Amino acid sequence: MTELLKLKYFYIIFFLFITLLVLSSNKIFAEQKIKIIADEIQVDRTNGIIKAAGNAIAIDENGSKIKSEFILYNEAEGLINAEGKIILNDVEGNTYFFEKLETDDKILNFNGTKIKARLDDGSRIVGSSIVKRNNVSGLDNAEYTPCLENDYLIENCPGWKLKAKKIFQDSSSKTIHYDHARIHLFNIPVFYLPYFSHPDPSVKKRSGFLMPTVETDQNLGDSFSIPIFYNIKSNLDLTFTPTLQSKSNNFYSINYRHLNKHGNFNIDASIDDNNDNTGTSQHVFFKSELNNPYGSLNAFVQTSNNDTYMRKNKINKLTVLRTGLTFERSYDNYNFAMDTIGYKHLAIQGGEQWEYVYPRITYSIDDIDDGLLDGNISLNNQFYYNKSLANNYTTLASSQFNWFKNSVDNQTGLVFENRANLRMVSISIDNKNSDDSDNVRFYPQIHSLISYPLIKTGLSVSQTLSPKIMPIIAPYNNYTEAQSISSSNLFSSNRSTSITKWESGPRINYGIDWLIDNNEDLSLKLTLGQSFRFNKNNSDTAEELSDYYLSSNASFKNNYLSNSIVLDRKDIDVKSISMNTYLELYDLKFKIDYDYTSGKYSSINEQVAIGGEYNLQNNFYFKFTGTKDIDTNKNIGYQYGLLYEDNCLGIDLNYYRDLTIDRDIKESDGYSFTIVLKPFGSTRSYGKNKVFGPSIN
Repeated sequence: MTELLKLKYFYIIFFLFITLLVLSSNKIFAEQKIKIIADEIQVDRTNGIIKAAGNAIAIDENGSKIKSEFILYNEAEGLINAEGKIILNDVEGNTYFFEKLETDDKILNFNGTKIKARLDDGSRIVGSSIVKRNNVSGLDNAEYTPCLENDYLIENCPGWKLKAKKIFQDSSSKTIHYDHARIHLFNIPVFYLPYFSHPDPSVKKRSGFLMPTVETDQNLGDSFSIPIFYNIKSNLDLTFTPTLQSKSNNFYSINYRHLNKHGNFNIDASIDDNNDNTGTSQHVFFKSELNNPYGSLNAFVQTSNNDTYMRKNKINKLTVLRTGLTFERSYDNYNFAMDTIGYKHLAIQGGEQWEYVYPRITYSIDDIDDGLLDGNISLNNQFYYNKSLANNYTTLASSQFNWFKNSVDNQTGLVFENRANLRMVSISIDNKNSDDSDNVRFYPQIHSLISYPLIKTGLSVSQTLSPKIMPIIAPYNNYTEAQSISSSNLFSSNRSTSITKWESGPRINYGIDWLIDNNEDLSLKLTLGQSFRFNKNNSDTAEELSDYYLSSNASFKNNYLSNSIVLDRKDIDVKSISMNTYLELYDLKFKIDYDYTSGKYSSINEQVAIGGEYNLQNNFYFKFTGTKDIDTNKNIGYQYGLLYEDNCLGIDLNYYRDLTIDRDIKESDGYSFTIVLKPFGSTRSYGKNKVFGPSIN
């Protein structure tokens, strides 16, 4: 029995010894610096050598990890050697692949061969060898690309890459340097640079060149511009862009941006070199948002010494420049606003170009409870002093009282939207070419929009049919002519947009709304109506009974079609049509804007504008815009081109024809080409493209 117990204890001790041996052979802690895990581990304690084979992993105390088929760790020298399918994951999120690797036990300095690296931002570097010492890494026969394989237009072909004999990455200055660099587009070498450097992807802003634009125009000639970005401080930068043109003056642009405790400031300016000796042209735009504890305060300046300079050189398309100051403060139901603005109309020739508002003050109070009639009251007040283009000076003071109450009759189901308005206007006009005028105007009005919504709901479709009638009681006045009616303002209480006028006379607006909704992604709305005016003045040539106004809005998923139609009430002839549509059909997206006014009742006017894009493949698009005057069968302008953009490359090639004529602006056509290599700089606004129709976002 005693022998059996001895044998039992022997087996227990032997089992514990084997267990400890197995555990110690698969996990070794070398002074807590490196943890090594592997299928098989050999330890030479005399020489301080650890050999690990089979799924070997070495992890330092900071979390950097090396995976390999074989790892040799020299504890005395603090060196790690690895061979065979090596993967290194550092603490910054970068992943490196090697054939052979030697590194210190902090995995900060290393040598490797046949390096492939995927950085934490997704960009990749490959090379024949790499040496890293502290903050600097050097690669031989290397390639760099930020392009993601999932976005490749062509298989195994990045949008762009840089190949160089030597690449150095300095993590302290966050800069990548290249010796004898070649830029490849779709694996085709297109540019050679003996030396090149750029910020690494972690840098948000860095001084340097941005991407150039190349254009050709029959009037401007060949054009080349390249922005130079200067990062003065984190909150302050400047971009200088020279634009060289073979047939027209060169010009130079700056953009200055500054953000500080006082606000946000932006300056855009340009000046040409007066090479044609007709006088130097320039423009200066200033915009600021000023911080203050009282409200929103903005100051802005837009000025140019030449009316056509900016449009001719395609800097912008503005025909009205604004300069002024605005202030607004809102608190609860109070709103106060003040602005003083000057407008310069660049398209006017041989006449007054300036008009001014100095100042305009508005003050309003909303949501005042009416305890007597259980309604709601608001007050709107305005004062302004204005100089018009006709050199007339107007002083105006206006005060408007608004009362409204919405209610539903539970017995009949009728919905009432009741309103009462009273506007009082004191206006004084100093006319240049006629007698001055001073008068006080009163515009009282009472109305109610009465609707009777009929609702039908099914399992998949719901419908609402709402007959509407809107009686309006208002006296005629001598200051407001008959207002034009459209589908959009059919049920408006006042169709006049001028504060000095108010639609006059008693009238009734009536019609019907029909809404169909399948409770998912399909909806249809139709509105049909008419307006009738009572006891109009003899001098009023507008008919008492208006034409028919029809509008429709249909939408299905992302597609929609909106129409506004005016039908002659006598012969149901179409007098005008306005249509807007957006359609997605497989890889094609397009918009159409169409306007038509019959020549039967007014001057003929018919135009169509179209814009769209077709997805040829992945991130490769054909895009187009254009506008045509159908009456004259002449194009106003059109543009079409190719756009490629993925996560690392943008290429935009366009042809345009612009038929605009204004003084020295002539009809023109030409090409523009812009290429953007990300992450050096990128937006979807490339070059100086002309857009003649609706654009696809």
